[in-house]
Amino acid sequence: MLFRGLVKAGFFTRLKVIMSAQGSEIDRLDNPAERFWHALVDVLFQKKIMREPYQGTMHAFILWGFIALTITTAVVFLQADFIWPIWHWWFLQGNFYLGLSLFADVFGFLAIIGVAMALYRRYVIKPVWLDEKNEDKIVLWFILAILVTGFIVEGLRIQATEANPASPMYPYIWTSPVGRIFGFAFAWMNESGLRSLHLMLWWTHVLGALLFIVYIAYSKLLHIFVTPVNIFLRNTSDNPAPIRVMPPEMFENAETFGIHKLEEYSWKDLFDSEACVRCGRCVEVCPAFNTDKPLKPRDVIQNIRNYMETKAKFAMDVDGNYRVLADEEYTGPALIGDILDKETIWACTTCMACVEACPCYITQFPKLIDLRRYMVMMESDFPAEVLDVFKGMENNSNPWSIGAHVRADWAKGHNIPIMSEKGGAEYLFYVGCAGAFDDLNKKVALSIAKLLQAAGVDFAILGTEEGCCGDSAKKIGNEYIYQALAMANIETFKAYNVKSIITMCPHGYNTLKYDYKELGGNFEVYHYTEILDQLIKSGKIKLKDRIPDLGTITYHDSCYLGRYNKVYDQPRNIIKALGSGNLVEMSSHHAKSFCCGAGGGRMWMEEHLGSRINQKRTKEVEAAGAKTVCTACPFCYTMLSDGIKELELSEKLQAFDIAQLVAKAAGIDLKSSEGDQEAAG
Repeated sequence: MLFRGLVKAGFFTRLKVIMSAQGSEIDRLDNPAERFWHALVDVLFQKKIMREPYQGTMHAFILWGFIALTITTAVVFLQADFIWPIWHWWFLQGNFYLGLSLFADVFGFLAIIGVAMALYRRYVIKPVWLDEKNEDKIVLWFILAILVTGFIVEGLRIQATEANPASPMYPYIWTSPVGRIFGFAFAWMNESGLRSLHLMLWWTHVLGALLFIVYIAYSKLLHIFVTPVNIFLRNTSDNPAPIRVMPPEMFENAETFGIHKLEEYSWKDLFDSEACVRCGRCVEVCPAFNTDKPLKPRDVIQNIRNYMETKAKFAMDVDGNYRVLADEEYTGPALIGDILDKETIWACTTCMACVEACPCYITQFPKLIDLRRYMVMMESDFPAEVLDVFKGMENNSNPWSIGAHVRADWAKGHNIPIMSEKGGAEYLFYVGCAGAFDDLNKKVALSIAKLLQAAGVDFAILGTEEGCCGDSAKKIGNEYIYQALAMANIETFKAYNVKSIITMCPHGYNTLKYDYKELGGNFEVYHYTEILDQLIKSGKIKLKDRIPDLGTITYHDSCYLGRYNKVYDQPRNIIKALGSGNLVEMSSHHAKSFCCGAGGGRMWMEEHLGSRINQKRTKEVEAAGAKTVCTACPFCYTMLSDGIKELELSEKLQAFDIAQLVAKAAGIDLKSSEGDQEAAG
């Protein structure tokens, strides 16, 4: 029955589409023992779901209850249908029987509590991000009915056979505490009536349980089987959110770039849609959704799932064979535009909050980047303001379109070592475009360089030889520009035999650390907060002075530094070492930090829909009671500084990059040796 249900529910139809897709971008079957153990522990102990106490407890109670009841049912089935008829041995007795009875009752009751919590959340709390479908209500009431009828059946049995003090089981009647309590409701009935009602409800309960098993194939309950498999197949590579690799030779041979039809996705991308349970945790944390933009990561995945069945109607023959259709043969709805709206595709900031929150280990946003690639590289379909960004990257290797010849002007008069003059160094300080061209962040770049000098670190910058890291081009979808920028940088790095790199920008940090490896650039990459934390702890940077007027300080976790690279403690260690203000956390912090709105190339795009993401984050700073917000990312620094101005909070709030505060506390002089003016504006 379950198999037929899977067929009718379309599971095997979708499976054929999945099998027609491309290979996975990474190995999904390496270290199988570790993968299996991780999946087992994650499922049994609900590790990821437990990050949200209410939802985690609710789901864990239901899961554990059903596991316990399944074990109990299996034991009874084995005893009654195999062991006793064949070997005439009755092991279901004594302490084992009493323990099993207590085990089933306790966990069955926890399952009822879990269902009650779920119903309360759906009917009373009603989170705005919760998916509302009749199926979800049917599932919950169905589960509750099976649990309650099970306890009623147990209560009737106890009342009929064990409630009499003369019964040998009477002393142990409370080893089934929930059943005993249910039994009290039928204390007024005689034994004959109890047995008749027990028989009728027993069949009702059993048939309901069998019907429930069949219903699994037609409902979200299929995740009971599919989600553990998806956890087993999770990404275990160093790159926390790998995007499909486009080898350089692909630009010469490929007819299309990016993705515009299902079969161009990897099989794992499509299998993700089977594992999705529509729980909405990805929607809950999405900065685009929370500022009224048309992006719900859950719906992206669900739309892909539904589209598999739609596409199959066009691509499957009468014998059930699926074939990939050429564009000119396919006349159904398009993936881009019909199934996934273009505004939805462009709304993503690639903050990875959805990936971090998903208990099924689905990677949502990389699927949108693949669509952007097709739109940008095949159709030249992108927000108008991005055109100047692309031109700036191509002509001057920076998105501001400022002449590349002034890239090192921020360092003039400060004796900052340049690689071409020094010949080599232990560390390359990769400044990035913001540190080189943005007036606000030039001061940050100078602060970092001066601190490294003061600590005696052997470093140098590339000056005018440095190019844009290409992160924004990659995330917007222009892989061609990204790879041109990346290959130029890698060639320069190798020419100077660079081994270790210190970055200022988390976006550059992540790109150089992970993405450059795909193009042959293997380097040890550090964010400057990791280095400064070490230098302060070792005493090579001495924080001499307290900084006045900082007040209460809060720290904004950059998405690319935090969720992508788990750098949470080092920035906070530095702030605490300053000793100049009390550190408080915003409502969203660490892995749950709220995006500033600049990632995924959104730094260069206008927010035409909803409210501004940076303003929402700025309001969280204000709500935390802070006077000073610290960042460790040039994009975040810019967005929060703008948010303070836009909300007219300049008299209450101020923003600094951590490096600026460290330089000030260490007594670092940022004035140029060529004059009395502070460098970099």
